[in-house]
Amino acid sequence: MKTFDALVLGLGTMGSAAALELARRKADVIGFDQFSPPHSIGSHGGQTRVFRAGYAESPDYVPLVHRAGALWASLGEEFGRTLLTRSGLLTMGLESSDALGGIQHCADLRLVEIERLLPREIRHRYPAFHVPDEFVGLLEISAGWLDVDAALSGMQNRARELGAELRMNEAVTGWKHGDDEAVVYTATEEYHARRLIITAGAWTKEILRKLGLPIRIVRKTFIWFSPFDDAANFAENAIPIFGFPEDGFYGFPNIRGEGVKVSEHLGGDEIGRAEHVAAAGEKDYATVLKTVARYLPGLGDSSRIIRSSTCLYSLTPDEHFILDVHPEQPGVIFAAGFSGHGFKFAPVIGEVLADLAMHGQTQHPIEFLRWKGRKDRWSQQA
Repeated sequence: MKTFDALVLGLGTMGSAAALELARRKADVIGFDQFSPPHSIGSHGGQTRVFRAGYAESPDYVPLVHRAGALWASLGEEFGRTLLTRSGLLTMGLESSDALGGIQHCADLRLVEIERLLPREIRHRYPAFHVPDEFVGLLEISAGWLDVDAALSGMQNRARELGAELRMNEAVTGWKHGDDEAVVYTATEEYHARRLIITAGAWTKEILRKLGLPIRIVRKTFIWFSPFDDAANFAENAIPIFGFPEDGFYGFPNIRGEGVKVSEHLGGDEIGRAEHVAAAGEKDYATVLKTVARYLPGLGDSSRIIRSSTCLYSLTPDEHFILDVHPEQPGVIFAAGFSGHGFKFAPVIGEVLADLAMHGQTQHPIEFLRWKGRKDRWSQQA
């Protein structure tokens, strides 16, 4: 029976990136997914994602963001379409807020370029935003938005062109790892690989249940508005991506005329299993509508909602990712718990996973994201 160099379990965001990078390095790779990404079931749903380097969560992420930005630009050229549009990101709120403080800290370390805007400057430059006089705005010049569907489809297609075998709509029923290889089972066959890479999103906790990963699955809602007021104020060339620290509210301009997408990074309904995802409905709109009424009245009320959708967050206790080699099975590499801010890193995570699979180590600065060391701290906090 054939033994692959690597088998990727889960072909969403990180799995697609890993499969592409392994194929680019001429590894013999096969991948499986129970669905056919891109879709609205996993963590990448919603068509667009924020790209930013002003990382309030930790400046440790910034080198990874910069590498990812270069890779997104390169992939866009390779695929023949723009994946990363650098529209800027304007975060508005009290200067004392953690969000603005974290962005300013990254700027102070000269890791990111920002422009500080006073309330009157915000209102003059961007009439769509109604901000109170006590707010300030921090505009990250090089931030922007990523085209999720084009990115995932492009990575998968290119991986196939380079020789990867990607099996969509084919669920894995089990796996085991021996001394020299992993064996993965589907309903009809078994597959052998020297390395197993697990990138199964919200399903990773169950697949690696013996590790006891402290991951919560949270259902999130996206809402698209057709602007009630002057639609030109919300056009792609009129406003950047925007955010307000309250409830982690953020939004996108009216990209391709398909509506102004808004959501909240905080909150959401925790669910027991990733399969138990209810469709978005009016009960999910309340807090978003309050923020819209306060700062974006030109979007109107619930009557201006075009559509809504959901995605899943896999949240770790500190909301930092987990990237590591399995502590008991060195042939197994896993990436999990991307906590709603992982998509932007996909191509550099692909490099990390390929490094760990092929060499057991990586030059990328991921020590703060490893499972080892954090698991004991989390156990003590539980």
